[in-house]
Amino acid sequence: MKKLFALILVLALALSTGVCFAEAGETYKIGFSFYNLANPVWAELVETAVTYGKSLGHDVSYVDCGQDSQTQISQIENYIMSECDAIVILPIDPVAIENVVKEALDAGIRVISYSTDFVGAESNLALDPVANGYALIEMCGPWIDEHYPDGKFEWTFMNIPTIELGVQEGNAVEEAMLKRYPDSKLVGTAAVLSNEEGMAATEAFLSAYPDCRVYLGISGGAGVGGNEAIKGNVPEAEWDDYGLFSVDATEQECENIAKGEPEKGSLGLGGGTAHGTALIDLCLKALAGEELERYTGLPITMVTADTVEQYVAETYGG
Repeated sequence: MKKLFALILVLALALSTGVCFAEAGETYKIGFSFYNLANPVWAELVETAVTYGKSLGHDVSYVDCGQDSQTQISQIENYIMSECDAIVILPIDPVAIENVVKEALDAGIRVISYSTDFVGAESNLALDPVANGYALIEMCGPWIDEHYPDGKFEWTFMNIPTIELGVQEGNAVEEAMLKRYPDSKLVGTAAVLSNEEGMAATEAFLSAYPDCRVYLGISGGAGVGGNEAIKGNVPEAEWDDYGLFSVDATEQECENIAKGEPEKGSLGLGGGTAHGTALIDLCLKALAGEELERYTGLPITMVTADTVEQYVAETYGG
């Protein structure tokens, strides 16, 4: 119901502002080519895109290439052959898809990038990795200052080294932490996107670094999976001593924060629902001949116990 309510709000806003993305009665075919839809935000995004696009009368579909760039190339080629009007791509390898993107453009297909930019994309909907990395440290700062006033503590980091944007964001997190807490010690890192990966990584950290209480991640998987791992291995009476901070502020992460669980904060970027509708809107604007900005940024909201109720109401309609 929350997602349906949010979608109704989006549609109402579009109608009330007189936004018209295409000629009346025009039906478009839009394809989403993503990798690793085990990521909860990306899964929510494509499902929302399908629902929102179909509510406007368009044929929207998505495919997941897993972790294989050649599979993604083949999937994009299939979209070209099926005469899609627009394709949204989250590439696992932005260089590898350049040729097939050119094929799409030559066929008159509009191409939009998400998160990771690439040559040929008309607009890129993405976060600012440096700003996001620094915001993560700013968000967890008050909690760390309260628990470690001398600035000496161990921390672990669940990053995303498989994509360029993730590398940039990860570097920014480590740089910001070193600047604010030069006496802190990064004791462990792990690549995490899915909830399962977040749980496995956090369980490994708990075992290897029993004195560590600060856990950072830059995905919803790190937040959801990490929270479950700590809850499953640490007595509830000690949850206040653990500070897990992540990125995405999914509905589950927000619930964790609101209930006072180990997850103490997450950076909200609008969530998969907002991203899915925004990407459909970008496609329809392009198909209607409107000029697009080359870069479309995502807003950053620090979601903590003090702000989670308002964020959920505004983002998920709850």
